[in-house]
Amino acid sequence: MEKGRVSISLAIENIRELNTPENTPKMKKYSSTTLVMAFLLLIVSCSQSSPEEFEQNYTEANLGNEKVTVDPVKMEEELFNLVNDHRESIGLNILENSPPAYKYAEEHNDYMISRNSLSHDNFEARASKIAAEINAQLISENVARYYTSAEVTLDAWINSTSHKDAMEGDFSHTTLSIELDKDGRPYFTQIFMKVE
Repeated sequence: MEKGRVSISLAIENIRELNTPENTPKMKKYSSTTLVMAFLLLIVSCSQSSPEEFEQNYTEANLGNEKVTVDPVKMEEELFNLVNDHRESIGLNILENSPPAYKYAEEHNDYMISRNSLSHDNFEARASKIAAEINAQLISENVARYYTSAEVTLDAWINSTSHKDAMEGDFSHTTLSIELDKDGRPYFTQIFMKVE
């Protein structure tokens, strides 16, 4: 920020110079230009980061441009375990896997991929079929897309009130499907169920 203070001081000094009597006729011509330049200089100088911050910002900005290969089967297992680890860490029961419900999560991912959008469309129909098939009393779901690691997905769900509520709900079973779109980007559907 020292650089910004020096730039502001120089800009103020230039403006004072323009206010001298010998410069009065030029003042209108140069003062608006100088003020604009001083303002731009101030913005640029104050927004400069340390080299470490610049490197981090550059890396984060370019991460979206890199091709990341995702193994959906491996990520399903990792995220499933992370969700259970999270539940256990706050004193909740771990969730059992529900293989019969997997096809509904997988179908929903296919649906979202076909529309290139994230949604809970047809949730009631999905929940009704699951409830009838495995005698579930309560059903909820979390969806996501484009996250390239199980850890980042879990963090996003924890930082969203509705997703966190579903993940920490009174459930006994879960299923999780991760499917890739044609560009290799993952879509996630995790269904939570209370089976008695």
